[in-house]
Amino acid sequence: MPLVWMVVGIVVFAVALDRLFVLAEVRGWIAPRGKFGSGGAAGLFGELQALFAPSSQHTQQEIRSREVRGEQLESGASPLGVDLSLGIARLPNPKGEPNPPEN
Repeated sequence: MPLVWMVVGIVVFAVALDRLFVLAEVRGWIAPRGKFGSGGAAGLFGELQALFAPSSQHTQQEIRSREVRGEQLESGASPLGVDLSLGIARLPNPKGEPNPPEN
């Protein structure tokens, strides 16, 4: 009979502890469950990977930054008619169209 009471006590304690954590989440004292990270082992593996292979961390950061800013395709033509590397600036003609290149 004492074993039954011990199991009941553990279950009641676990439920009370869970309700306490829910209250702490609602009040903003702790981070919500399931919102941050994917687990302790995954975080540890990520840290070990960053330690032994820093280039993979740089690659992941570059992929994330490209996703955020989006890829912009270059047309090859200078957008304003200015080529700083060659020292060329083309002024638009009176009709508002850029002058053709002089090659």
